[in-house]
Amino acid sequence: MNTLLHLAVLSVTFLLLSRFFTSVRIRSARAAVVVAIAFSVLNFFLGFVLSAIVHAALFVPALLTLGLLFLFVPLLVNAILLWLTDKLLASFQITSLGGLFGSAAVITLVNGLFLACCSSHASYLHMRWV
Repeated sequence: MNTLLHLAVLSVTFLLLSRFFTSVRIRSARAAVVVAIAFSVLNFFLGFVLSAIVHAALFVPALLTLGLLFLFVPLLVNAILLWLTDKLLASFQITSLGGLFGSAAVITLVNGLFLACCSSHASYLHMRWV
């Protein structure tokens, strides 16, 4: 159930991104659903590997910033996954680097809020039944 809800939220997010960012183009609402599915599949199969690579690449700079640089790892992973989704699908196009990182920031924020809402709801249900 959460997976379908998350796909719906991502689809709406992609549609809104195409409205607010001129460098993000999606052909139709059906294409937004396909983009959300492709992004989620790429995230499932490559997200952990990309996260490990980015963590390894940023280890020394993160030590110098006392770990604050690790807060940007989800943003960088989402930017890479958005770029890959752009290259794989003809119905989705991002034409500028600013649009790519702006979209990645919005998707990172939406994913974080979705995860926070789902996890707090699940802990509430757990507490209620205990």
